[in-house]
Amino acid sequence: MNFYCSPLEIAIDYNLRQHKTKNGWFLYLDDGWIVTDDFAYKGIDSSWCKLDFSNGFEIRTNQYRDFPIYYHDTCVTNFMAHTPQLPADGKVRWRDSKVEVTYDKNFYPAWTSTQLNFDKASDLLFETLCSNVEKFAKLNNKTIYMPVQNGIDTITARSVFDYLKVKYETFDLPKTKPTLSAIGEKLCSKHWGYFQIQEIPNSVVVTGFHGDEWILRNPYYVHVLLSNRGHDIIDVFDNTEHCYMKQYFENYRKKCSVKNAVTTDQVRTQICNDFQIWHLNSTYFYSPLKGRNLLDLLNADNETVIGQVTDAKLSKSVIEKCNPDLLQNLDSVKNQTDPIYFTN
Repeated sequence: MNFYCSPLEIAIDYNLRQHKTKNGWFLYLDDGWIVTDDFAYKGIDSSWCKLDFSNGFEIRTNQYRDFPIYYHDTCVTNFMAHTPQLPADGKVRWRDSKVEVTYDKNFYPAWTSTQLNFDKASDLLFETLCSNVEKFAKLNNKTIYMPVQNGIDTITARSVFDYLKVKYETFDLPKTKPTLSAIGEKLCSKHWGYFQIQEIPNSVVVTGFHGDEWILRNPYYVHVLLSNRGHDIIDVFDNTEHCYMKQYFENYRKKCSVKNAVTTDQVRTQICNDFQIWHLNSTYFYSPLKGRNLLDLLNADNETVIGQVTDAKLSKSVIEKCNPDLLQNLDSVKNQTDPIYFTN
């Protein structure tokens, strides 16, 4: 789902296909797009992009898109970061050769003063993931692949597929970094997620991407959340002898030692602008661990937040409900059995 679009014809690499629209725009696209006289479209229900050139030029996407958008007067792209980046709640279009940016006023849910205890947060996570997977499975017509991986997020996603009896095929992660297409290698230079995937043509690959960020396990985001409530995440980890995130937290200790000046509103914005991976040629990627309702987990009470950021207790509660047998496969610490190339 990669594109470079401009009213100017350019020479571009990465084996992209060129299309010229009836109103004079040049489209450079990776494989998998449906191109008509009025629009180009690619994606699945949870992650899609429509390039609408029926009247000027406009980028349309699902509400919480998976990819960045960079734009200026004569260009829009999602893989060449040399122009201003559109915020996640922004929309961009061209009318009479002039660029217009607007914002979705209903993008972020309203804050509530009611905190979620563990049971309510667990129910929210379980119900949201089940709803996401049900909707995906109902509309999907591609072969689904699931990596045999022992991280908490992949196992959480897999357990929901099992609970809903959605069929998938498993595959082992390669021992060495797979070779990607030219555009895939380009994406590796800016987006760490592409170091962790392989292209499987005409398929949907289920992943655990977004789990840390959207489900209260990114140490920095939780540092901001807890410090705004008067708690120190460094003390939390130092006073916890063993937990799933113990070793991983050391990557964030220095960042979390700085006095926080970030608001919870700003953290929510960062979550929605944290772009990790999107469809690549005819390989589609799907993670149920993202969505508007999951932003409400930022309202979880302190005990629930701490239990999740240290030991993934919310995520484990979903696995227990969906397929508890998978818990025996779970790594004891984050990234324990990941291939070495996952770390770039």
